[in-house]
Amino acid sequence: MKLQALRIPSGWKINWNLFYEQDINEDNCLYEFSSSTLLSISNPQINRNIELIWHPKGDLNGKYILEVFNLIEKYDPKKKIIEKVPESSVSEVTFESKNRQEIVNKIETLVMELKPYK
Repeated sequence: MKLQALRIPSGWKINWNLFYEQDINEDNCLYEFSSSTLLSISNPQINRNIELIWHPKGDLNGKYILEVFNLIEKYDPKKKIIEKVPESSVSEVTFESKNRQEIVNKIETLVMELKPYK
């Protein structure tokens, strides 16, 4: 099983990647499409995070949901550091599709064109 190839420019960090180069079918729906998050990438320099899920999990009739979240700085008293975390659970951009190539194109466009969040 091969991870989906993506053109991601420098500055972006891969937080989580289970986005495979295959379409959903009866053989893989309960494994490759059962994670709550397929892909999570962030760019702390522009304060953005991109998340990809398949919803509903493991469902052949589901779809990809791609969301962009704004990041803000928040102090973590336990770790005693400032972290970048999503500003809210509501995404700034949402894109849905059943087509993997449409999702790939949208991700590659977003990582090139997203403006910094301030």
